[in-house]
Amino acid sequence: MSAAPYKPSRWEFQGVRLWHAALLGGFVIAWVTGDEDTYAMHLFAGWWVAAVVTLRLVAALLAPAGSPLALKRPNRNQMLTVSILSTLALTVLAAFSGIAADVAPFLEDPHEALAVMSLWAIGLHVLVAVIVFKGRQWLRRMSAALVLVALAAVPAWAAEPARDAILATYAAQAKQQDAGFAGFSAARGEALYRSRHTVNPEIASCSTCHTDDPTKPGRHAKTGRVIEPVAVSANPKRFIEADKVEERFMRDCKSIFGRVCTATEKGDYLTFLINR
Repeated sequence: MSAAPYKPSRWEFQGVRLWHAALLGGFVIAWVTGDEDTYAMHLFAGWWVAAVVTLRLVAALLAPAGSPLALKRPNRNQMLTVSILSTLALTVLAAFSGIAADVAPFLEDPHEALAVMSLWAIGLHVLVAVIVFKGRQWLRRMSAALVLVALAAVPAWAAEPARDAILATYAAQAKQQDAGFAGFSAARGEALYRSRHTVNPEIASCSTCHTDDPTKPGRHAKTGRVIEPVAVSANPKRFIEADKVEERFMRDCKSIFGRVCTATEKGDYLTFLINR
């Protein structure tokens, strides 16, 4: 006589739901805090994701075959199983590569690539789950969300035009502020980058965090976090988002110089680092 099939308890299903919520929350926080200013939260979220995925894998090893906690179930759709395993693998690799990148900066790019791949894997997992459990009607309802996931994973391809547009904006502002404005200067930008001030003893200069050589990785003076090179030649992702560039100027100029930078200073600074 064969053994009765395993009957999962409602607590197991609740555990799966809570795990999904914990993973999604950690991933979203890690995704939106991948910046120097929010690095502590980004690092915490990375550890959280790593811990949640590790816990899930341990639970899968200990759970009986018929449990929803098991990665492979006799009656589970194979396509769903593959999407689960690929999502878990990419997510845990993204988390641990990010943690390792804190001490090994050369892992920053692989970490970011894995994070983007994880986002795609999550989107595909949602798609598969919708098809398997809810059918085409729910798929139509989820289509807008899936499009947003896809768009979030698309890299910024137009780096050079974006920088040109930012410089053009600052040039227009500089002409309004100074009728004698004759263009930006990399030499003035370098002088600004290296100038030292007494407003904030912890961060007396741009070079305090970014080092005297902007093509090399720096380290945040307060958090100790490794910062990718600020020079475009070493880090092509720099200075392509106008809002973020302006936000940095507003924050850093007040922090280092004790005032708002002029449009000419902003353009000079960018010109120096774009051509460095």
